[in-house]
Amino acid sequence: MTLSSTTPDAGTAPPGPTMAWATTSLRYMRSEITHAWRNTRLLIFTLLMPILLFSAFSASSEGDHIGSLDVAPYIMISMASFGAMNAVLGTAGRISVERSIGWNRQLRLTALSGPQYVIGKAAIGFTIAILPIIAVFVAARATRGVSLSAGTYLGAGASILLGLIPLGGFAIWLGYLVRPESMQAITGGVFSLLALAGGIWVPVENFPHWLADIVKLLPMYWSAQAGRAVLEGGWIGMRGLVTLAIWAVVLGAIGGRAYLRDQLRA
Repeated sequence: MTLSSTTPDAGTAPPGPTMAWATTSLRYMRSEITHAWRNTRLLIFTLLMPILLFSAFSASSEGDHIGSLDVAPYIMISMASFGAMNAVLGTAGRISVERSIGWNRQLRLTALSGPQYVIGKAAIGFTIAILPIIAVFVAARATRGVSLSAGTYLGAGASILLGLIPLGGFAIWLGYLVRPESMQAITGGVFSLLALAGGIWVPVENFPHWLADIVKLLPMYWSAQAGRAVLEGGWIGMRGLVTLAIWAVVLGAIGGRAYLRDQLRA
């Protein structure tokens, strides 16, 4: 993968620092996204699994409700969040593998800076996360007749992604903490807990009151709830927004510190 900038033609002003930074970042992201598309297992779990789970969980839901939503739209948001969360959390595995083979050290010899690497990895995870959201929305419309306006689909998808921003910092931290041989077992357990806390497997409305109060302190609840709130014609409110903002700052700082510590060891 070549990340060095081309030499400008005579008489052409060299690109400014901001343009050069953006160009290098985009080249890196394009290369990584192309590589991700060749990963069959990634596509199966990120795209097909949420669709299959949606089909299974919503099979006998006609006429039922969870809160103010019909079951099918509720499960649609849950499974879209599930797929998007899986894609974002996949950042941890990619960072861990690259550290184990020394690829991140090789990248430091190119025009790619440390912040570009970390931000690029997180951005790639969120870019891939768009795919399962679209796939589940399409499946819900085609198989369960969930028909919403284009603006509602767009707002729900964007809200899910915004709600996952804290998870991006967590994935970066996990990538620098866990070795590749342990990553699958650890992320599998963490993923299950996060999905449970987000009300993906069991609606939070069915939790005991004390447990529901604890879950509402966690970012994953508000990520899924952000998408559901759009379907209800509202938004997650200040409590949800503040909770997500606090977790984004805390987990982002932890992820950034993990990167700096790894850089000092190199």
